[in-house]
Amino acid sequence: MRHLLDFQDINKNRLENLIERTRSLEVKPENLDCMALLKFDEPSTRTRLSFAVAAEKLGIKTFESSDVISAKQKGEILKHEVETYVSMGIEILVLRTKENNIDDYREFEDIAVISAGFGNKSHPTQALVDISTLYSLNKINEKRTPVTYVGDVKHSRVFESGRQLLNLLGFKVGVFTDKNLLPDNKNNLEIYESWDEVFENSNAIELLRVQKERLQDNEEINFAEYINNYQLTKDVLNKSQSDMAILHPMPINIGIEISEDAIEDSKIKYKDQLSHAIPSRIVAFKYVRDEI
Repeated sequence: MRHLLDFQDINKNRLENLIERTRSLEVKPENLDCMALLKFDEPSTRTRLSFAVAAEKLGIKTFESSDVISAKQKGEILKHEVETYVSMGIEILVLRTKENNIDDYREFEDIAVISAGFGNKSHPTQALVDISTLYSLNKINEKRTPVTYVGDVKHSRVFESGRQLLNLLGFKVGVFTDKNLLPDNKNNLEIYESWDEVFENSNAIELLRVQKERLQDNEEINFAEYINNYQLTKDVLNKSQSDMAILHPMPINIGIEISEDAIEDSKIKYKDQLSHAIPSRIVAFKYVRDEI
């Protein structure tokens, strides 16, 4: 058993294998005969359901919990919480949390932990979804930036895992956003100043919503100005190349990162991403069980 908290301990060959398995869209019934706990301490639609469906396909029995109904409300420490899961036969913990204490989970040896969204640090299965989609759309090549992230990259775990995966594969990623939403770590980034620069240099775009729930008290965003400068509208989209691909991890806030007249454009590829959702979670389950 091993963890999938991020990609820092996975070599390039294994990463390429994980992507290839996700790209195959293979969803075969199996019987892995183990138990997993889906612990989602934040709201989730696609990630939670795709983990549940993937587990069902693999013959993994799932249980659900959250901080709201756990003994954490009574002061229980993490060590005792995880010891309880292990004692009951839970082999895999799928965790979504607003916390950033990802390193605390690396220490556990008797249970595999999969990040289903960790604070603003990691979301590895969404990165597998996104990069697999880019490969399937022929957007990964040496000529141009594979993808430029537009929106709230500072608080985005989707961005952090996406950039980590692509960097490990040997690619830089682009960023186009308000200066207040730029990440602190700007290594291996191409920072663009206009939509024209984005279109000139990028094969694809991944739109990110502004994560109001993660903004700190000292962080203020002028939404009118943000929308004016960074919203993807039909007029902006019409300036892009004919084969431009627009991704979005969802949920989509129509009227902020994208306008209502742009969301139905054929360049919008979130449905392609959705088709990779269950395969990526199947890959995650099999990876932590050392079957990939």
